[in-house]
Amino acid sequence: MSILSSGWRAFTVAERHPETAQITSFHLVPADGGAPPVHKAGQHLTLRLSDPSRLIRNYTISTAPNGHHWRISVKREGAASTWLHDALRVGDTLEVAGPGGDFVLPSSAERPLVLVSAGVGVTPMVAMLEEAVAQGWSGPLHFIHCTRDAAHQAFAEHVADLLAKLPAGRSDIFYSRAPQAGLGANQHGGRVTLDFLRTQTPLGDADYFLCGPADFLRDMARGLHEAGVDRARIHYEFFGPPEEILEEAASPTTPIPVRPAVPRAPQPVTDETMSLEDQLGRALLGSAADAVVACDRDGIITLWNPGAERIFGFTPEEAVGQSLDIIIPEPFRARHWEGYHVTVATGESRYGAGDLLAVPGLRKDGGRISIEFTIVLLKDGAGQVSGMISSIRDVSRRFEETKALKKRVAELEKAAGAA
Repeated sequence: MSILSSGWRAFTVAERHPETAQITSFHLVPADGGAPPVHKAGQHLTLRLSDPSRLIRNYTISTAPNGHHWRISVKREGAASTWLHDALRVGDTLEVAGPGGDFVLPSSAERPLVLVSAGVGVTPMVAMLEEAVAQGWSGPLHFIHCTRDAAHQAFAEHVADLLAKLPAGRSDIFYSRAPQAGLGANQHGGRVTLDFLRTQTPLGDADYFLCGPADFLRDMARGLHEAGVDRARIHYEFFGPPEEILEEAASPTTPIPVRPAVPRAPQPVTDETMSLEDQLGRALLGSAADAVVACDRDGIITLWNPGAERIFGFTPEEAVGQSLDIIIPEPFRARHWEGYHVTVATGESRYGAGDLLAVPGLRKDGGRISIEFTIVLLKDGAGQVSGMISSIRDVSRRFEETKALKKRVAELEKAAGAA
């Protein structure tokens, strides 16, 4: 679902309070007095700030659905979060869209849950804990969090209260800058390690949810995968630029469900009735060499050529009318939509001037590919962005060759250093 599929809506700041010296929570309620749309724990919102730059940012909803408000808990870092901390007050109004994202709990407690977070990555985990309590979660649930010290531990008392309500709840807290002496039960000095996960969590059947900085996720996700945890049981989200956390080729998964597409009847045209420009355009769109994908301002696909079908596996009937999420791997959707809606709002994109954007892509069969693309903005008569059209190329082979070459160079440099 497109993050903006339900459009922007005015929300008022009902409360704000600090969780730590660096993290502040804001309670947002609909300005029209209604209820916020129901979300799933772990999803995020898109905010259009009323600061002078009109910044657009995504923030995780740090509370489970309650029918009353959304809560975001923001760490002070960067222009947008600094403005929220310094300028946003109770009674102020923001434009909000959402919720969105697929970093959510499974629908039933079929397997043990292990929630592993670092720093402000705790925010979706708190929402997941609240939802687990509300659902009467009966299976094993292990909450593992790493932070600098007790002063930097957000939601400490709230998390302890929630875990006490779960019959098989457990926590382990790691303080990276705290000495071992003086720590309480289930508290540890240092950082959470893969060895700890190997010995203290059920690698064979647990679902692992990971959230934190990229380096933390890279170590945890890759380590779990190398330890034998199936990729389908490793779920992660981080707050940073898009990149592959698990670089290995993805195992095929259940095909992405798509809603019935809206039929679009072709117009009767012939070469004799078209200009040379139209004939060239028709030939390019009909080629299977590169994907050509167009979408509206909300990211709903409106055009899908044979190249797109070859690269991604979806037929036009399956793709047209769907969100671009069908070709975006789950961990990268939040960052994609943030950039997408900034482009829609500003009418500017560096990738429309020849720069190539290299990102992971998702096929219908669940496999990951590497793609590069450029975009052209479509604008209405008033000059507002009405959609985008992208030219996309599958560069998976080149990506793998480059990766192998870098690995070989690193091995040779290491061998030369040892000699």
